[in-house]
Amino acid sequence: MSMKEQEIVEMILKKAPYAEGKVRRERRIEFKVPADRIRDFLTLMKESGFELMLQITPVDWIKEGEIELIYQIWSVTHRIHAMVRTRIPRELEKARMPTVKDIYPAAETYERDAHEFFGIYFEGNEKMEMPWILDDTERGTYPLRKDFDMLSYVKKKYKILDRFDENKDNYVI
Repeated sequence: MSMKEQEIVEMILKKAPYAEGKVRRERRIEFKVPADRIRDFLTLMKESGFELMLQITPVDWIKEGEIELIYQIWSVTHRIHAMVRTRIPRELEKARMPTVKDIYPAAETYERDAHEFFGIYFEGNEKMEMPWILDDTERGTYPLRKDFDMLSYVKKKYKILDRFDENKDNYVI
């Protein structure tokens, strides 16, 4: 028999006073955790019956100068989905997080994706390589960041000439 959502949130927050937590709706809970405590918190979540990592989702908050990482984990035991949110600076040299692949092995792939598409470096994950979609001359460009200019990139990459349609300034590629 599973524990109620509020009881689980309270149990976890009692062990992690640095976090904020709430029930989103039935079978959905959410936590906000400082970036420097993410390993401690995810270890606690695993020990509390949240066995599976489903995904790590980066969100680029360009106006706030931050990237939010949302760790989505599932409890088979409690049949509850938890989102664990944290924020890091957006600047490439500061967009760093510790790996959690030793806590949740599936995180290795999600961390690599976050690195390739957003430029987040996960310390301790040896798979942080140059993105396969970019050439060496394109180092430092990450295609899912909101300031990535896809149109200029495609035109340069594939040497497409500028063309316009009859309706104002719409590009035709």
